[in-house]
Amino acid sequence: MTKTAPDITPATLEVVMDTIPTQIWQMSYSCIYGRVNTAHAEFLGKPRGEIELQPIESVLSQPEAAVAITQIRNTVETRRPSESEVWRTDSYGNKRLLRIVMTPTLKETGEVLFLSCTAEDITGRWEVEKELSLCRDSSGDEAAVKFNESADVLWGAVSSLVHLAETQDAAASLHLKRLCESCRVVASVLSFNSVYSQSLTYDFIHMLQQACLLHDIGKVSIPDSILLKPGKLTREEFDEVKKHTSIGVETIEQTLPHLQSSRIYQMTTDIALSHHERWDGKGYPNGLKGDEIPLSAQIVAICDVYDALRNERPYKPALTHEESMLELRRECGTQFNPALCDAFFHCAEEIRHIYETN
Repeated sequence: MTKTAPDITPATLEVVMDTIPTQIWQMSYSCIYGRVNTAHAEFLGKPRGEIELQPIESVLSQPEAAVAITQIRNTVETRRPSESEVWRTDSYGNKRLLRIVMTPTLKETGEVLFLSCTAEDITGRWEVEKELSLCRDSSGDEAAVKFNESADVLWGAVSSLVHLAETQDAAASLHLKRLCESCRVVASVLSFNSVYSQSLTYDFIHMLQQACLLHDIGKVSIPDSILLKPGKLTREEFDEVKKHTSIGVETIEQTLPHLQSSRIYQMTTDIALSHHERWDGKGYPNGLKGDEIPLSAQIVAICDVYDALRNERPYKPALTHEESMLELRRECGTQFNPALCDAFFHCAEEIRHIYETN
């Protein structure tokens, strides 16, 4: 019997693309949509004509577009497939966890022609795994564990402490908002093809956005005469300022005793204690070096320094974005983790946008 290949025409492929439940679309390096299948258009709640040949910023919300643009550029630059798990808003306004795979199609010259993208909704599996994790971690009453891990409960406690911190400085509210967004963007970028990819899950990044808000809570105990001093601090005054890291941990311990068994509590105290440690081991309070420093604290540190450089202080003028980036480059490998610097520089325009719109 003679075997013949199936007669698969372009039109047949179009039909197949539009009948499978997997979301499929094409994307250019300039972040312009190409071909979009029915599943992706239905997820977005838009007709194809409002998606195809449109910039991604006009299709997705600004925060979702910023993360997508970072993955697109990273995939094009490496010319290797990339995979990420990100939350996207569907046509009903619900948040869904998608596993997005971007595969570059290359020209004969090796240049990227376009990206073939697919998305699988894994929200259900994530919810099941989260419940199983809660069961495995349970050492007592299940309700108590869920209470400890509840973002809503923690958020109420965090908000109270943040309000306390904001009374110290009128600009603190905007600083914390920028820090929260910057940490999310940098952590998302670092989650793509880095040695930290497995650690930087959605849960980690979500917790980081909350935990970072208490990084300087210990400063409520430092006199304003020191914090707002217009000149250089004396050695004694600087020693006093350095105490805010340990004071911060004590404040969190006293304010959130019912959360001490939770992962987010551990992250919050890690950040409060270690966000002034340095990659070269010359930071404080414990002189931690390299990856002895919790990853959460490393991310907060570089975002916090950038924000401080951009802001005017009683003892220094504000720097421009370009000047601030130059300062961070000088500290790459000394104050900051080189891999983290690479991620930060990769999303420099998103960081600039966050600062200039808040």
